[in-house]
Amino acid sequence: MEFAVLKHVPTTLLVLSVALSATLASAQQPEVVRDQITLRGKVEAVNPTAKTVTIRGDRGNVVTLDMPMTGAPELQVGDEVSVAYYDRVSVRLKPAGEAAVDRTEPPVATATPGVLPGATLASQRVTTVTITGWDPSLRVVTFTGPGGTAYTRRLLDSTDASVMAGLKVGDRVDVTRTEAVRLSVESRTQVSVNAVSGFRNRFTVSALWGWDNQFSGDMITAATGQTTGGVPININDSTYDDVYGRMRLIKIGGNYRTTPRTEVSLGFVWGDSGTADTATIGTAGAAGNVPLTVNFEDVTYWGIEAGQRVFFARTRFTPYIGYLVGLNRYGDVRGTFANVPVSATPGLAAQDGKFYEKSWAMSLGPTAGFLVGLGPFELVFETQFRYMGGLSDVDWLVEEGLRDINDGSSRWSIPFNLGARIRF
Repeated sequence: MEFAVLKHVPTTLLVLSVALSATLASAQQPEVVRDQITLRGKVEAVNPTAKTVTIRGDRGNVVTLDMPMTGAPELQVGDEVSVAYYDRVSVRLKPAGEAAVDRTEPPVATATPGVLPGATLASQRVTTVTITGWDPSLRVVTFTGPGGTAYTRRLLDSTDASVMAGLKVGDRVDVTRTEAVRLSVESRTQVSVNAVSGFRNRFTVSALWGWDNQFSGDMITAATGQTTGGVPININDSTYDDVYGRMRLIKIGGNYRTTPRTEVSLGFVWGDSGTADTATIGTAGAAGNVPLTVNFEDVTYWGIEAGQRVFFARTRFTPYIGYLVGLNRYGDVRGTFANVPVSATPGLAAQDGKFYEKSWAMSLGPTAGFLVGLGPFELVFETQFRYMGGLSDVDWLVEEGLRDINDGSSRWSIPFNLGARIRF
């Protein structure tokens, strides 16, 4: 019976029926996702404020992506991740004076089974951005979004030719991108967080060497007086740089991470002037015609410094700022007068040539620098805006009216240090 009915159905209707069935069947199949990129690599940076993650792929390519906003894994620098994202975007030239936009439809997030916590985010995001790079031959556009985050994407094949022709670096445009990201952590190779032990690699030992460049402060301050025999003395200003030049600086210490982005430090400091120079510090005699030339001995000090650092990022290149406070022990600062007649020689020559007594001096100041990670080793560059307190007076100088020569012994300097450290 059924066969008889079909037999009398018109051929055209059968064709339409078959076509409709095929259409319905295809509609039930999963949609083929075009322009979706699957990337496996290592997390190089995480920006929780901008909600972005920077990943270096297995082939060395680097991409910055918006992280899932719901159900996202706790990402750490060094994590091996697998991510899927859409590589293509559309752009709309922005009329002058039109208000910037940044809107996103609510994302849909789901867990990814079988791996560490993961998530899927699917939404359309429209953002006003500034074009920072444009390669029309490859249809690749680079732009900076809100918060300064940089992205590199390809334009859709359907992009109007007139839009591409008018696109140039510096333009403000509205970019529409499909923020569909599936992100899962496959392995965790660096800092690991758990409730029992916290994160690892907290302790580092460092060694740095460099130069302390002094730009303020007087080794000797101008003063006038006379010897105990009544011979006039005129002392001129002489800076530390005039007498000693740049001082060497060595630092050895330990550092302990209190959080993933902060650490405290404690270290030993050694400062040394190297070979001191011969300096003319003034004149003597009624006519002021006897130069007071002094051969200064090396000046050395040691000290203890403590401080804190705050890191801007947890990446292979890690800039930081901080501060250091120290207490430093100086030895006697001595000099020997050269080719000065005994009658015109200041009395301090008879007091072991001391210009300063051994003393303690406090140091402090802000620091800045960066780390370059090489596995468990890190290269370090650090500088500081450093204040060093004054040295102790020599009592004998009072006898000749020269005590003022000690008044300007505090100083400011900018040390530059380069070294390395190892994590434990």
